[in-house]
Amino acid sequence: MTAGFGGLLAAFGAFCYALSSVAIAKSSQSVQGRGNDVFLSVLMTAVVSGLLWLAIGSPFPAYGEAALIGVGYFVLAGLLGNVLGRLTLFRSVELAGAVETGFIRRLIPVFAAIFAFLLLGEIITSTIVIAFLLVTGGVLIMMANTPSRPTAVRSVPERTTKEKTEGRVMAFSSAAGYGGSFVARKLAMQTLPDPLAGVFIGAVTGLVCFGASAGFRFRNWSTFMLRIHKPTGWQLLAGSSMTLGQVALFFSLMFTNVTVVAIISSVEMFFAAWLAGHVFKTENRPGSRFYFASILAGAGVIILAVAP
Repeated sequence: MTAGFGGLLAAFGAFCYALSSVAIAKSSQSVQGRGNDVFLSVLMTAVVSGLLWLAIGSPFPAYGEAALIGVGYFVLAGLLGNVLGRLTLFRSVELAGAVETGFIRRLIPVFAAIFAFLLLGEIITSTIVIAFLLVTGGVLIMMANTPSRPTAVRSVPERTTKEKTEGRVMAFSSAAGYGGSFVARKLAMQTLPDPLAGVFIGAVTGLVCFGASAGFRFRNWSTFMLRIHKPTGWQLLAGSSMTLGQVALFFSLMFTNVTVVAIISSVEMFFAAWLAGHVFKTENRPGSRFYFASILAGAGVIILAVAP
């Protein structure tokens, strides 16, 4: 029952991330407020998680000095997830679209397994290798430059080949960042088992990085604030959805293990395809090649899920 609840939380987190990706795509179609999407999403994550930590979280001194090690790993997770993973995620959606970005992000559990082998000493079994080949094969099929069928009504703007290529690279970087953040969170929770603290510390780390970056680009803080425009409804939806998704994924780690959370979170691609193609119409409906690649990659995810 407990593990099942953790899986449901991970699935809900995946849906929230997919909704956020589609909202990013909608926001990128307008110049209003554009440029502060990532900053707004990290700020919302920090505020919400901080308030929840104060309300229902454990007092930090109760953990002792060993918690400082956990704080360090949570900071690393923040750099990998909130800075590298989130920055490249937003840019990838703008360049390659929510569907393709969500598909490539299914490599997150594969990256998590590789980083766990390198950093935690976990063994990569033949099952993991087979799953890796299936997921990678699905990604390669999806990325193949085959012409798509023309549609009767094409309201979705075309992206150039260069933009798509850059977007795919960004999506791979995002998957690697989030995969590494899962391992860093696992290490952190060994000495600081508080998911709300982890979300808050990671978000604050992101804000500090963005503030430092702004200091290099702008003369003073007031100049930076002038560049922060009033957020649009789509930006608010993207930020709030990503915040809910991250909190849900952190809480799911309390009820089940990291591998299960990483695998279940990869169903984000299915949610993104359905929302983008059928609900919000930000992209054309995916064709047969997409579904074939999804089945192939899904087989790899299932193998990882049922493996001992």
